[in-house]
Parts: sequence; structure tokens; C-alpha cells
Amino acid sequence: MADTNLRKVLFRWAAWFALANSAVLGLVSLRYFSGTVPVDSVLSVIYLVSVYIGHHVVLATAPLFVLLTPLILVVPRRRVLTVVAVLLFACMIALMMLDSLLWSQSRFHINALTIRILGWPSWVFAAVIFCIGLFFESVLARAVWNWINAPKRRYGAALGVMCGLMVIVAQSIHAWADAAYYVPVTSLGQQLPVYRGVTAKSFMTKFGLVDVKEARERGLARQMAKSLDEPDERLLNYPLNPMQCTQADPLNLVLIVADSMRGSVLTPRLAPNISRFAREEGINFRNHFSGGNSSRMGMFSLFYGLPPGYWNSFVALARPAVLLDQLQASGYQLGLFSSATLYRPVQLDRTAFARVPDLRIVTEPESDPSWKSDRKMTGEWFEWLDKRDPAKPFFGFLFFDSTTVGDFPPDYPVQFSPGEGEFQAEKFARYQTSVHFVDELVGTVLADLRQRGLLENTAIIITSDHGEEFGESDAKLEKHGSGYTRHQLMTPMVIAWPGRTHGEVVEHRTSHYDVVPTLMEELLGCSNPPSDYSVGFNLFDGQEWDWLVAGSYYNYALIEPDQVTITFPSGLFEVRDWDYRLLDTPQFRGDVLEAASEQNSRFFAK
Repeated sequence: MADTNLRKVLFRWAAWFALANSAVLGLVSLRYFSGTVPVDSVLSVIYLVSVYIGHHVVLATAPLFVLLTPLILVVPRRRVLTVVAVLLFACMIALMMLDSLLWSQSRFHINALTIRILGWPSWVFAAVIFCIGLFFESVLARAVWNWINAPKRRYGAALGVMCGLMVIVAQSIHAWADAAYYVPVTSLGQQLPVYRGVTAKSFMTKFGLVDVKEARERGLARQMAKSLDEPDERLLNYPLNPMQCTQADPLNLVLIVADSMRGSVLTPRLAPNISRFAREEGINFRNHFSGGNSSRMGMFSLFYGLPPGYWNSFVALARPAVLLDQLQASGYQLGLFSSATLYRPVQLDRTAFARVPDLRIVTEPESDPSWKSDRKMTGEWFEWLDKRDPAKPFFGFLFFDSTTVGDFPPDYPVQFSPGEGEFQAEKFARYQTSVHFVDELVGTVLADLRQRGLLENTAIIITSDHGEEFGESDAKLEKHGSGYTRHQLMTPMVIAWPGRTHGEVVEHRTSHYDVVPTLMEELLGCSNPPSDYSVGFNLFDGQEWDWLVAGSYYNYALIEPDQVTITFPSGLFEVRDWDYRLLDTPQFRGDVLEAASEQNSRFFAK
């Protein structure tokens, strides 16, 4: 009975100590906001208060109880409990102070890889903060013991319920704001350390709680009515300088993307139309890499020319790509067509196309299989071309979906070229057949442009968001997003540009990061250096990348010509060669890590 009562007292002290430290961590977290509190509505104020309280309560409570619960049950000793808790929070305060310093400078958080670029002054700083934290936490621990031992009413249960409600309120508001394109809310929580807001757009749409199209138009109206110097825009400094663009003779632009089409399937057998077009009309960049192994990061790198570390901020702020801003400013008609939804998982509706009115979000009916949607989308594209104003330039975007799910009509002849897909032969055969089917649709698009006489004044880009994997590198790597292999990162890149050489094959390394600089300079006549808005180069300048950062839905990788360094949410990392074998003695290049850090912070407001 005595041990039971003691354990109750220890748990009660741990709860109050965690609550006290949630306030301490909340004060430290103010550094992540760089001195500004960007709120401009009653709802955003409610959200900021609730998320700040709820997040820091969870941040303090979760690790403490994970660590202390076994100790209280096995070794119920007040001194042991106090020492462990004091050490834990002193360490958390030191790491959070160091992390906030790293975040303010480079927008990276501490992990096993970024530790390698921290100099000794950073660790001296952390050690000093840890020593100060030990003293402060010791005083705080004693104060909490005195607090719970004093004969007074503390209202602990009511306080616990209030904290729990803060978590529920904050996540509920975020879920609604994400579905309703309400930037004053979504722009806030992403600045907090290790915070992830709940999203439920599909659920709310399915049950009629939110009309996505109507909500998006309202959000767009709010954005257009705002002044650019309002608080949430201060989080980004993008582009670094005002764009200086002059067009002498504007070309049309058509961007064709086949989801998950990896570079190795661009062959005369599997993609005869695209291959013939590349050979006869275009330039084939055969060593081309996406900025991600998933649709979200692949398309982000394609439209922005920025590494994946910026994605959360751009989607939270619904900040469009400078490429789309300039196309709209130059009077381009926009024919934007996607077979799958634009809001899941790519979220182009909140990023590149965030300020496009009356955006076509999905091919209806959404329940159709991908091959049907691809066909219908192609037909709608032809109808749009019929109705456009021929006196104005246009930007056409077609995003085919069949290749990502291996879909094609039931009576379509199966295609299969053995040699690459022997690990999953049946899936690979379906994938190759879907590539052949999409190539057929792309062929009709190209033939139609030729028939209309548009090839002479239209720049055409054919590519993919990322590649695809079928276990070639490792049995566990069965699909895109599972690793950073050649199969998942390399995509086709065919460009047909009026007035440029036809049939050229480019062998040096290029990337999606190079597409935006190419279009801004060659299509839109922008004189700004690419570093003002991108991390890439003009594809026609012949420059080869030495390294690049790629991302998936949950982690990042540093891609170098001879190795791939992969980070994980746990803070750990691993280094592999291009056969995806672990390297026992990897080479770490400090200059590359520092350059990656600079790229990831260049466009954040200082």
C-alpha cells in the first residue's frame, strides 16, 4: 500500500513538473518565430493560443512519461525520479536553444547529419545552456515538490482537461483550415519544432463539410486582397529581388507530365511517340534527376526549382511559384489539366497554382479509373485549345496518372520488355503497358499541336514527377518513395524549343531544379540571376550539378555523383553508393553540407 501511494505521488509530481516545463519550452520556442507573431484574425489568434499551449504540453509530457513511467513502476524513488527528470529537461532546453539557433540561420533542425556542420562554438553554447538548465531545473523540481506537498487545492484534473482540449481545438482548427485554404491558420504551426498539424481534406470533402472548389476560391480572394508586407509573407523572401522580365516574341508553353515515368522506359518500344518526338523534334536529357522520389517533392522541384525543405512553408502560406506569377503577369492563358486531384497528395492547388482562379481541381467523375480520366482529360485539353484566344500566348499543363498505378484499358495489349523488372515481373509488365498507353495519349497531343500549326511557336517539355521502383535495388524497395535510387529519381526530360537544335542527346547530369531558370530566362526574358528564385541553372547553358537535395514525404537525401546520404525523422542517417549498398567508410564533404544549408535558408526571411 505504501509503494502504491508513493507511486501516485511520483506520478503527480511528474505531471506537474511536465506542465511547468511546457511553459519553459514555450518561452524557448518564441525564438522560432524570430520575434514576430503573425496573426491577423480572431480564428488565427485562437489557433495560435491553443496550438502553442497544446503542442508544448505534449512536447514536455510525452518524453517525460515515456522515460519515467518504467522507473516509477520498477524503482519508485523520489531522488532517482528527480535526477532523471532534471537531466532530461536540461538536455531538452539546451538542444532546443541550439536547434532554434540552427533553424534561424539555415532552416534545418538538428539531426545526425547537421551535427557534422556545427562548429565547436555551437557545442560550447549548448554546454553552457545545459549547465544553466541543470541549475534552473533543480530549483524548479524542488519548487514543484513543495507545491504538491503543500495542503492546498490544485485543480490538476481541470488543468489537464484544459490542456487536452487545447490539443483537440488546435488540431481541429488546423484540419478545417487546411481543407478551407485558410492561410492565416496554416501559416502558424509549421514554425513550431516537431509539430505536424492534422489534415482531413478527403474526409471533409466526402461528407460535405467543405466544398473544396468554393473554399479555394474564397482563400484565393483573401490572398489577392492582402498586402504583401503582411506578417505571413514575411516568413519568405521569395524571390530575393523583383523580377525584371521583358518578352520580345512570346512562345506558348506546354508541359506534359506522366506520373512515375522513370527515365529507363523512354524507349522506342515502350514510348514510341515520345521517343520519336525527342529524336526528330526535341532535345533528350538522358541523365535527368527529379528533386524527389514522390509526387509532392518532384512537382515542387519542377515548378519552383527549390529544394524540398521549403515545401512546408510554401504550402502553409499558399505561395505560388514565381514562374506562374510571371506567366500570369505576361498575359498567358492557363489550360491546367490533371487526371488525378490537384489537392492530394501533390497540393498544386496550394503551391504552384495557388493564385489561379477557377482552377480545374479534378477530372470528373473522380471515381473513374486512371485510364478513363487520362482519356477524358486529353479530350478536355483539345476542347480548351479550340476555345482559347489565338491572339494570346498560352501555358498548357497535362498531368497523366495511369503510369503511377499501372492502369490501362481492359482490352489494351500488354507490353513487356524483360531485363529490368524480373523482381516483380507482373507488376512491371502492367507498368510498362501503362507507359505505352500514356505515350499513345501524348502522341495524340503532339499530333494535334502539329495539325494546329502550333509546334513552330510552342516550347514543349515532356517529363515526370519522379521515377518508379520494382525491387531492382533491393527487395524492400517496391515502389516510389521507398528510397533514393536511380530508378526512383531519374525521369525523362525531353524539350522541343523552336529555333534550337533537334535530335540532340545530352548526357551530363541535369535536374528538375534547372527547368524554372530555363523558362524564366528563355521563355519569359527575365534578366535576374537564377539564384534570385531558384537553386538550378539554365538547361541550355550545359552546366552539370555536383550535388542536389531530394526529398520524399518524410525525409531528405543529399545526392552526389558517387554516393547518397539519406536522413531520417529520428535524426539518424545512412550513406549508400549508387547500387544502394551501405558504405562503411563514407566521405563527408563539409563544403557540400554547408552549401546545402545555404540553399535551404536562402529564401527565408532573416
